[in-house]
Amino acid sequence: MKPRDLDIIKSLQRFKALTRDQIAALHFSNNARPHISANQVLKRLRRDNHVIANTDRSFQQYIYFNNPSPIKTDSQKLDHYLLMNQTIIDMLKYSPISEFQFETSIPNADFIPDVYVKGWLDNDWFIECQNSLYTTKQLYSKLDRYKSYFDKGYWNNERVLIIGKVNLKFEPNDYPFKVKQVRGIEDLTDTIKRYKSVKLQEFKNKMKNHIENQIMPTQIINNSVNSLKLKGG
Repeated sequence: MKPRDLDIIKSLQRFKALTRDQIAALHFSNNARPHISANQVLKRLRRDNHVIANTDRSFQQYIYFNNPSPIKTDSQKLDHYLLMNQTIIDMLKYSPISEFQFETSIPNADFIPDVYVKGWLDNDWFIECQNSLYTTKQLYSKLDRYKSYFDKGYWNNERVLIIGKVNLKFEPNDYPFKVKQVRGIEDLTDTIKRYKSVKLQEFKNKMKNHIENQIMPTQIINNSVNSLKLKGG
């Protein structure tokens, strides 16, 4: 297999299931026609039995899996997995991620986030993905577990991000940590732009101070030399 074939296999192992568009975003974004290129490669990988596909979803893209698949290809959680995957793919469009894990246990916590992300926009994130609208009671019940973790002193300035259908009755300010509801990562575009602008200005100020500190000793030496010349004259 070609190196990109192996990369696709690794992605399917990591993400469990991916649509054609998601594979195109991960592995063909630099191609002139990503979707067409992805289709051609995936067709070949299916023909050679390296991957299998769920083709039974009317008017929707095929969903691809490794062969054998780590999950049922008709699993009721498919849409949930795809939303989690899309969240990571969309996050990568804005900034690199140091590490991410799906449905991983958090030490000393009695909750399991859908996705735990480290190092995105210089922060760590607990992410909850929901295809259906959570009731206000369900949201508070879920986030009260996060608060318990916070109250025990284990919180390390993580953010909680709820992706999917937005419950307008839920009040994020009821919690002592940062919680945000968005339909998708693209809803954070303006916030991310402001954040990057601030970080860029901080970097410029840091570089300016560094340059000034490098120049200052030279100026002092030059001034001293000029002073000696005047005295000698």
